[in-house]
Amino acid sequence: MVSILFISIIRDGEHYLDRYYEQLKSLTKYKITLAITEGDSTDGTYDYLKQNISRPGDVKLFKFDHQGQKYGSVNNPDRWQRIAMTWNSMLNKLEFDYDYVIYMEADLIWDIGTIEKLIEGLQKGYGDAIAPMSMLGSIFYDTWGHRAFGENFGAIYPFHSQFTTYDRYMPLESAGSCIAMKPTVIRQCRLNPVDAMIGHDIKNFGYTFVLDKQAKVNHP
Repeated sequence: MVSILFISIIRDGEHYLDRYYEQLKSLTKYKITLAITEGDSTDGTYDYLKQNISRPGDVKLFKFDHQGQKYGSVNNPDRWQRIAMTWNSMLNKLEFDYDYVIYMEADLIWDIGTIEKLIEGLQKGYGDAIAPMSMLGSIFYDTWGHRAFGENFGAIYPFHSQFTTYDRYMPLESAGSCIAMKPTVIRQCRLNPVDAMIGHDIKNFGYTFVLDKQAKVNHP
């Protein structure tokens, strides 16, 4: 059975954890492990995580409080630095003895088909790291994180000047929201504190990074 490690960080996420756990439990064709870091929550997130430690299966729970301000979806250097710090604190503790690793923002909405497409793309060698479309309805959501050919994605179709050039797999320089990776990638690559993106390291270490236009995650 193919083994997948999902990695996520959470702050004040008690209200969406039920959904995340149910999504993970639906992936019955894979052996799933979840590594999760909680930090700086003011709700019951950490207590929920401890009480439900075995609920979605094998769970590795970490605590990391950076004691910084909570931001909304804004471009702020302090925000990016603290997000990268939190992610990297967990990545530096993990052993990546899995077939594949999926970086996943825990509040995203997705189905089994999304994960199957990403894993299939890795298995068939279309990329060492593959990101899905990051959507909010018909709008491309992660216009900060998704970049290609030196250009950020836009909210409205065709989303990028090169988008229609590629039938399915489009080269990327960075992405947020969700990225499926081979373990060799995540063993070496870390998030950049300037913009909280792992794509810089993926590129610098010579790995291939692509967008799967047929796979999609939705933001709530």
